[in-house]
Amino acid sequence: MQMHPSDLFFQFTQGPIELDRGALLIAQEHRPDLDVAHYLRMLDRLADGFSPPNLSSDLQDTIGCFNTYLFEELGFRGNREAYDDPQNSYLDAVLERRLGIPITLSLVYIEIGRRVGLSLSGVNFPYHFLVRCDASNDPLFIDPFLGGICLHRAQLAERLPVVKGKQLRLSEHFIAPAKPRDILARMLRNLKRVHVNERRLNKAICCGQRIAWLLPDEAENYRDLGFLHYRTHQYKQSIEAFEEYLQRSQSPADHDEIEQNIRVISGRLGMLN
Repeated sequence: MQMHPSDLFFQFTQGPIELDRGALLIAQEHRPDLDVAHYLRMLDRLADGFSPPNLSSDLQDTIGCFNTYLFEELGFRGNREAYDDPQNSYLDAVLERRLGIPITLSLVYIEIGRRVGLSLSGVNFPYHFLVRCDASNDPLFIDPFLGGICLHRAQLAERLPVVKGKQLRLSEHFIAPAKPRDILARMLRNLKRVHVNERRLNKAICCGQRIAWLLPDEAENYRDLGFLHYRTHQYKQSIEAFEEYLQRSQSPADHDEIEQNIRVISGRLGMLN
């Protein structure tokens, strides 16, 4: 008997994480008939089509050739016209349409690059996911959403957003290689935000549940789930999520507010029993 996509994803999170497979399992939740193996083979074929420069070429030349292949020959590009289209977050659709957002285009870049021997990793840069190449002493940072432009560490500070009137300072945390679990969780957060904005709350809950499987210690995700369950009148699940948030967070500023939410929802639940 064929497993439900949710069960497949849960099973997947219990072992070592393969980035490409994980992204396709996220897409499979949207399209249950998705053939994961087909799209893994597609990535293989796309990698086979790349002709690297000769061995004496430096890293910049190799990256330049790789960028030409991905963005000019294959036609991958950022979807500026419909950035919040959920299709931009599903790897199968990104491969078919050659359109995506920073994180999914970075994933394509990383996975095809890995197959051709490039040392690449994702970077959880604020508001705009990047790719890091560590094949030299000075890491190179690549923006696949902007056609693969290359950036050095000094240039990244200029890209940091302004938060509460102050520009963030560049820290090692912002440019460190991201683990596959963190990359997939960020993809799911993007999808969750899109679903909430479009009032597809049950789909947003599914994203939150998958984040919990990937990163069970991420407290804020349980808080979000608490509010989402409440909005869909799933009061028992809302209480459980809020309690999980309080248990896993360290003296959060909203502790009293969340406790009050639990008391109010518990009272409402009692009236229904």
